[in-house]
Amino acid sequence: MADNSRAINRVFTKNVLTGLITEGRNDVFDYVVKRYVNDPENKTHGEIFSEVYSYLGRQKRNEYYYMNTLLNRILIGYHSVNTTCALSQVRIGQHIADFVMINGEGKVYEIKSNFDNLDRLNDQLSDYFKAFSKVVVLTTPHEYNKVLMFLERLGDMGDAVGVYIMNKRGTYFNATDRREPKEYTDNLEHSCIFKLLRKCEYENVVRNYYGELPKTVPVRHFRECLDWFSQIPILIAQDLACQELKERNIITKTEYDSIQFELKSVVYFSGFVRKLPELELLLNTTYRG
Repeated sequence: MADNSRAINRVFTKNVLTGLITEGRNDVFDYVVKRYVNDPENKTHGEIFSEVYSYLGRQKRNEYYYMNTLLNRILIGYHSVNTTCALSQVRIGQHIADFVMINGEGKVYEIKSNFDNLDRLNDQLSDYFKAFSKVVVLTTPHEYNKVLMFLERLGDMGDAVGVYIMNKRGTYFNATDRREPKEYTDNLEHSCIFKLLRKCEYENVVRNYYGELPKTVPVRHFRECLDWFSQIPILIAQDLACQELKERNIITKTEYDSIQFELKSVVYFSGFVRKLPELELLLNTTYRG
């Protein structure tokens, strides 16, 4: 079994939920329960997930904790789950964006906790701005000034980046805890925007703009669609792509509200919505070890 640090990072994952639902147990979950939970046999799985999540909030805020906070605070606090789509682990250029929110516009959130360094941040931001016009760095009070000083060295691009602080309560961002992002379009590239899209999505964009698709052999279809897409004015192409990305939302507000708070992110991003009845049954079942 992995060390306790790695194990607790793996509790809030699709694999753990799947194992618990289908087999009634999971090695990672059992290990973390033994390590961090007192008297687990008298608690439900839901209570145990809540207890482990509380430990993360107090002692070791990992990427999942940040993602779950972002999803709950921004998707529900600022937007609507019915009209907004959140994406995680999105490849943009040579880098993976932690979190992307698609509403009337697309916005990238890059997480920099106390456990991260800023060595790659310049290259990450450069890539994110190839597809999206607004980027936010989410960090801690301890890292806030360090992030601001780093961004100052990046000129206009750095000045456009927003900076949010996750406060000690870990539930919201005060107006004094954030620098709002500005639109920055100098880095935008058609190919990076296009490669965000699935086949049916980029076909929709091309068809909606031109009224038809390229007539070519299958092996050339991707390249021809990209060529046509590249002829669309880039801000229009970006807007059309965001409209397609927003349609990936597959959850209703009623479904989202029914998910236990600590598990909203893993359920939302893993497509676990169809298993909500089985998940609810598991969470109300007493842990057997």
